[in-house]
Amino acid sequence: MHRLSHLRIKNFRACKDVSLPLEGYTPLVGQNNTGKSSILQAISWVLKPAALSVKDFHDPDQPVEVVACIDGIADEVLGRIPEQKHRKAITPFCRDGRLWIRVSATGTTAKTLSKEVWDIEQCPENGEPEHWRDYPTGLPQAVSVLLPEPLLVQAMHDIGEDLGKAKAGTTIKSLLDEIMGPLLEAHAELNTALDTIRHVLTADGDHRSDHLQQFDTDASGALEHFFPGLALDLDLQVVDVKEFFKAGDLHVTDKTTGDRRRFDQMGTGAQRSIQMALIRYLAETRRGEDDSPSRRLLLIDEPELYLHPQGVRRLRQALASLAQAGFQVVFSTHSPLMLSRDNAADTVIVGKSAEEGVTARKPLRQAVDDAIDGAESQSRALFELSNLAEIYFAERVVLCEGKTDRRLLPLAYDRLYGQPPELDHIAFVSLGSCADIPKALPVLAAMGIRACAVADLDFAYTHARKGGLLDREAADMAEAKRVLARLQPDHGFTLNGNGLPQNNQQTGWLAADAWACFATDGEGKAVAEGSHEALRQAGVWVWPQGCIEQVTGADDKGEDAIIEQEQRLRDMSAAEIEQEMPAFKACFDWIRSI
Repeated sequence: MHRLSHLRIKNFRACKDVSLPLEGYTPLVGQNNTGKSSILQAISWVLKPAALSVKDFHDPDQPVEVVACIDGIADEVLGRIPEQKHRKAITPFCRDGRLWIRVSATGTTAKTLSKEVWDIEQCPENGEPEHWRDYPTGLPQAVSVLLPEPLLVQAMHDIGEDLGKAKAGTTIKSLLDEIMGPLLEAHAELNTALDTIRHVLTADGDHRSDHLQQFDTDASGALEHFFPGLALDLDLQVVDVKEFFKAGDLHVTDKTTGDRRRFDQMGTGAQRSIQMALIRYLAETRRGEDDSPSRRLLLIDEPELYLHPQGVRRLRQALASLAQAGFQVVFSTHSPLMLSRDNAADTVIVGKSAEEGVTARKPLRQAVDDAIDGAESQSRALFELSNLAEIYFAERVVLCEGKTDRRLLPLAYDRLYGQPPELDHIAFVSLGSCADIPKALPVLAAMGIRACAVADLDFAYTHARKGGLLDREAADMAEAKRVLARLQPDHGFTLNGNGLPQNNQQTGWLAADAWACFATDGEGKAVAEGSHEALRQAGVWVWPQGCIEQVTGADDKGEDAIIEQEQRLRDMSAAEIEQEMPAFKACFDWIRSI
């Protein structure tokens, strides 16, 4: 299915120069006032150009320019364009199913608008075109068939206006446009009846009413006494069928109480739900139109506003179904509930800086491809990270290998700094396994997300080496094995064939306990500190003490032990935590410095 696949925006509002990919279903996330709404407006504008205002120009001395790529224009799609002359106009500009268009404006009047298509003979196979030419005759109509006027649903500035009136640009107007065609086709007698009435009531009707004709004659005769040479006629206008809908109101009936109210008298949450329901209805009206070459863009600003969490989840599913029913869906959101494993990989993080203006980070799917070699590793990293909606809403992401760190670290941070880490835009997320850390860090870096990890000491001698964060043959590796071999006879823990600790159910020794023993030994502590420092440079904090339980002084692992450690942290003051558990403060200061 064809879609708008790439967008580049120059000099539009805060968008100095921003590029972003678009899929069939693309969430835009980011802090307030970062430009998400401007991106939605730019998408709408490139497909339906209109005169801009002065405030739309970031630099009033430079033109606004939006470049868009339409992908997936297969021969069968072109073949379904109704007008042959339009098919003939667009076909020469489609290469491998791809078409590039550009719209620019040098001023605030319609005359300053220009619409161009890539000069295909001078453009390379890949990348954004550098050579353009004016639209040939028929091409605008062909583009409009493929991607009709977008349906842009603003945030809740005036939802009553949007849904209560059938004026151009509103949701209700778009809904009426969708349903009017099949309605009139199904009730052709309505137009026939109105034509009959028109012939009877209008001044030039073929079957003008005798009573109206008599009025025209008598009134004109009376006027003749005052102003000779003038005549009167009563012309009664008969409205079109669509006018009946424009004059109507949207009402809501409570099936339980029987209460019937106008839409704008409902609660805000109910209004937003109805708005989203009507949008879903648009998809239903399009379902089954497999022979249509059109794919309409649905652009929604913060669709989750005022909805209950369960309503947000249902909305997310509804929008996903819309994307399968002929729409391309692009929306901005502040809610992690609007992201799921199915759509997180295509989410675009939008930011803004004074130097660059609006920025768009690389989506997860593209970052995984760029950062990891090998399809199996790519698939695993994509699956793991797609489950972590928190990474899209934080400025710093801290990867943890298990639930103990995931639960204790945010609590300790809150107690030490007097506020939860999310207020400092820090997210602690659990990967479930430290084996995924070496893959996840370069992916997050490719996405432009500042990220680090916290892991147990054993990571420094296992997955850190396998993942390429540390050299397998480094001196600290050999030193660690030597110290472990020296300690093993006295303590009785088990070493596997590679000289590193392993769990042993018979003796009761866990590998984590062996590493804790290693970290308390004089030589082992020095080796652990050296490995700790080396991994800090690679973005990973390993506990030199062995694991987080050694930091808190807990004797056991498991759920009961986690609850006990949580309660102890809650009972301690910031000064007590810093004094008794100094490793927490050192770790958090390092995270905050990244």
